[in-house]
Amino acid sequence: MLIRLLGPVELERADQTSAVRPPQAALALAALAWEVGRVVPVETLLTRIWGERIPSGARNTLYTIITHLRHDVLGDDGDVLRKLGGYLLDVDESAVDLSRFRRLTGRAAAVPDPRELLDEALALWRGDPLTGLPGEWAERARRRLREERKEIVLRWARSVTVADPGAAVAALSPLAEEHPLDELVAVALIEALHASGRTAEALTCFAGVRHTLAEELGVEPGTALRRVHRMLLRNGEVAEAERPVPAQLPVQLGCFVGRRAELEELAAAGAVCVISGPPGVGKSSLALRWAHLHRDRFPGGQLYAGLGALDSAGARTVLPRFLGALGVPESQVPSGVEAQTGLYRSLVSDRRVLVMLDDVRGADQVAPLLATAPGSLTVITSRSELPSLSVTVGASLLHLDVLSREDARDLLAARVGPARLAAESEAANLIIDRCGRLPLALAIVAARMVRRSDLPLAEIAADLEGAETDLEPFADTDPAIDLRAVFARSYRDLDEEAARLFRHLGAQAGPHFSLSAAASLAALPVERTRKLVDHLDRANLVDLSTHGRLRLHDLLGAYAAEQARAADGRTVRRSATRRLLDHYLQSACAASAVCYPHREHVTPDPPVPGVAVERFAGRAEALRWYAAESVALPAVVSEAAEAGLDRHAWQLAWGFGEFMQRRGHWEEILRVEAVVLGAAERLGDRVAQAGSHSRLARAHAGLGHDQEAVGDFDQAIELHRDLGEPVLEAHLHLGLTVPVSRVRPGEELGHALRALELFEAGGDTIGTARALNNAGWWRAQLGAYDQALTDCSHAQRILADLGYAQGEGHAWDSIAYVLDAMGDHPRAVAGYERAAELFQECDDLRPAGQTLVRLGETHMAAGDTAAALDAWKRAVECYDAVGDTAAEAVRARCAALGRP
Repeated sequence: MLIRLLGPVELERADQTSAVRPPQAALALAALAWEVGRVVPVETLLTRIWGERIPSGARNTLYTIITHLRHDVLGDDGDVLRKLGGYLLDVDESAVDLSRFRRLTGRAAAVPDPRELLDEALALWRGDPLTGLPGEWAERARRRLREERKEIVLRWARSVTVADPGAAVAALSPLAEEHPLDELVAVALIEALHASGRTAEALTCFAGVRHTLAEELGVEPGTALRRVHRMLLRNGEVAEAERPVPAQLPVQLGCFVGRRAELEELAAAGAVCVISGPPGVGKSSLALRWAHLHRDRFPGGQLYAGLGALDSAGARTVLPRFLGALGVPESQVPSGVEAQTGLYRSLVSDRRVLVMLDDVRGADQVAPLLATAPGSLTVITSRSELPSLSVTVGASLLHLDVLSREDARDLLAARVGPARLAAESEAANLIIDRCGRLPLALAIVAARMVRRSDLPLAEIAADLEGAETDLEPFADTDPAIDLRAVFARSYRDLDEEAARLFRHLGAQAGPHFSLSAAASLAALPVERTRKLVDHLDRANLVDLSTHGRLRLHDLLGAYAAEQARAADGRTVRRSATRRLLDHYLQSACAASAVCYPHREHVTPDPPVPGVAVERFAGRAEALRWYAAESVALPAVVSEAAEAGLDRHAWQLAWGFGEFMQRRGHWEEILRVEAVVLGAAERLGDRVAQAGSHSRLARAHAGLGHDQEAVGDFDQAIELHRDLGEPVLEAHLHLGLTVPVSRVRPGEELGHALRALELFEAGGDTIGTARALNNAGWWRAQLGAYDQALTDCSHAQRILADLGYAQGEGHAWDSIAYVLDAMGDHPRAVAGYERAAELFQECDDLRPAGQTLVRLGETHMAAGDTAAALDAWKRAVECYDAVGDTAAEAVRARCAALGRP
C-alpha cells in the first residue's frame, strides 16, 4: 500500500489507485501521514481539517472520519491508533510517498551521482500536492512542498544537463513559468537551452527574465544571471551550414480540434516521443498538428516516413530516402544498413531536425532512424506502446484516448458548421455517442453529413442506430478510412491466444472486465491471462485505465464480436458465456458472505472447469468489487436469460441484491427483476418468484411507487405463505410497513407484530429483534412512547450481542427518535450519533444520511444551528456517496440557513 500526498490524496494497492473521499477524510489522512509514526494531537487534527473556526460537533465528526479511515480506506493495510491526546497513523514510513521522497532526496545529497535517486524521488509526484483539499493548513503544506520539489528539480536538472540537456529543458521550462522571478531556475534553464544547441532561445529566455524582474521588482539581474548571459554572448549561436533543408511533413488536417494537454505534453517531450492509442484515435493527426506548429524549432528540417506497410526491416527502405533528403547523392549512399545508419546519424548530429515516423509496428523498425542530437526530436506514432524505447532511449510515452464530448462536438462542427449542429443538438449527441467519440468514426460520419447536407441530423442518427451491424456505417471502399480495415491491421498482429481472448471479450456484455473475469472467458490461469491482457493493452485494443479493469471501446468491441462470430463456433461462444456467468455468480456469493454474513444464503451449482472466482481479503475489497461489477448486472442477467440459464439469472440477482438495495440502485433493480421474474416463472421456482417480487417491492418503495410496492409485497407474502417459509414471509411483512403506511394506513403495527410472531416461530433471533424494533417504531408513531422505548431498547441489546451492526444502527435510530419525542434531546443526540456510526461502519450510507437528517432536526429543536448544519452536511456526504437525490433537499436546508 502507498498513501499518496504528492498529487491528489489517494491510496495505491497492487497498481490500483483509488481516491480518498470525502475531502474531510482526505484531509485527516494527509494530516496524519504528514507526521507518520508520530502522534498528532486531536486539537492539531481539528485545526488542520476545519481551520481556526472549528464547528461544534467536530470531535464527533472526527471520530466518524477516523472510523472511516480505519475500516473503509486503510482496511487491513494499516490502522489509526488512539494515543494519549491524539492519533497515530500506524503504517511504515515507506508507505507514504512524501516520506519516501524526503528519504530519497536525503540519500541523493550524499552520493557523487544523484540522478537515479532524484529520478525515483520526482517520479513519486502525480500533480499539485494535496490537490483540491481546502483550508489553510493544506495550502501551507502545498506551498512548502512546491518549494521542496523546485529545489529537487533544480538539483536533478543540474545533474543531467551535460548528459541530457533536452531532458533538463523539459523539466525546467514549466518550473520557470511557475517561478518567473526565481533567478536560480532561470540560470539552470538558460544553461540547459544552450547545452541543447538552442542558444537563441536561451538569449530570449534571459531577456524575458530581465524584463520581468524590472517590471515586477524594479531590479536588474543578479550576478549568476549576468554571468550566464556573458557566456551566451561569447559563444554565440553556430549557424546552420549551407546544405539542403528537408521539409517532408504531409499536409495537416484543416479542422484539428482539442488535444491541448497532449500538445503541451509533446512540447515538453525529450529527444524521442511515442504517441500510441487505439486504431482511429487520431495519433497521426496530433503528431502532424504539433509538427506544423513547431517547425521553426527545427531549422535543420523535417523528415517524414510512413512505416505501416513496411516489415520489421523498414529502415532499409527509409534510410536511403532520408539520406537523399539530407543532400547525399544516390551514388554516395552506402549499400549496407549499418553504414547507412552511421552516415545518417553523422548528418543529423549537428543540426536540429524533426523526424516523424508514422504508424510504426515495432521498435526494431525505427531504431536506426532516431534523431537524438540536442535540440532534435523524433515523433513516433504507433498502435502499440513500444515501452522498450522508453528503456533504451528514454522515450516519452504519450497515450491518446478518444475525444472528450466537447471536442467531439467541435470536430463535427468544424466539418459541417456549428449552426447545423446547434439546430439539432440532441441528434448531434446521438451521433457522437454512436461514434464512441472516436475521431476516425466521427470524421467518416461527418463526411457523409457534408455530402448529404439535405438530410436532417436526426435521420443520420437513426440510420446509425438502425444499421444491420455496429460497424456498417463506418465502412468504405478506401481501406485507409474503413473502420474494419483499420481495426484489422491491429488484430492481425496478435498471436492466436491473444486474438482469442480479444474475441471473447467482444462477444460478452458488460462495460468492463476484471482479470478473473477475463481468465474465466478464456479458461486460462489468471497469470497467463494477465500476460495476454498486457499484450492487448500494449496493442491498444483494450484499455486498462480503470483501476486494473479492462474495457473495449464500443466500436472495437463490435469488431471483436464480429470476429468471434466468424472464427468461433456457437458451442465455443456458449461455453465462454457459461464460464463468465459462473464467475459472476460464484464471486457474488463470495462477496455476499463477506459483506452480509447475517443474510440467508443460496447455494449455486459448482462452476464449470476453467472458472476463476474472486477471493476477498475483507469487506472493503468485496464492496469495491460489487461497486465495479454492479453496473454490468442488467446486461449480465439478460445474457443469462437469453442463454437459457434461468437459474443463473435469479441467483445473480440475489447475489447482488443486498448491495444494490443498500446503494439505492432502484431503477437498475427494476430492470434486472423484470428479466428475473420471467426466468423464475419459466423455472416454476416459487422461491425465486417470491424473491423477485420482494426485490421489486423494495425498489418500488425506494422510488415512491407505493401502490406497486404493496402489490409486489402482497404477492411475495402469498408465495412464501404457500411454501411454508415463515422467516422469509416475516422479512416481507417488515418491508411492507413503510409503503403500506401510505396506501393502507393503520396496518403498519399489525404487519410488524405479524413479522415478530413469524420470526419467533422460525427461531430467527436477529429477525425477532428487528421486528421488535419495527414494532417499537410504529408504536412511537401512535404516541405509545414508553412501550416503544422498551421494545427498541430490547432490540438494540439483542442485536449488539449478536454483532449485527446494521440492525443495531436501526435500533439506535428508533431509540433516538423516541427520546427526541419525549423531550430528552441530549440522549437523542447520542443515540443518533451512535446509529450513524454503525451505519457507516457497515457501508449502509442511505440510512446513515436519514439518521443524520433527524440528528440535525434535533439540534435545531434545541437551538444549536451550527451543530444542525454540521449534521446535515454529513448527511449530504452520505447521500452523495450513493447518488441519492435526497441530498438536494438537505442542501436546500443548509442554504436556507445561509450556509450552503
